[in-house]
Amino acid sequence: MEDLRREPRPPGKSFKILRPPLEIFHRAANYRLRVGDYRILYDVDDAAKRVILIAIRRRSEKTYRG
Repeated sequence: MEDLRREPRPPGKSFKILRPPLEIFHRAANYRLRVGDYRILYDVDDAAKRVILIAIRRRSEKTYRG
């Protein structure tokens, strides 16, 4: 999580921009980070310089459903 705070859009295959954004709990996840069997779904507020964590889910058929 500290790495994500320092570099919210890391280079590499584990990072992905979600198009269209994924709606989860009435929030839009614009980014996904793959960490092993887990997916971190989040957004970035560049103006406030913060990462908004929306969900951490284990990869399954239900991961990308709101």
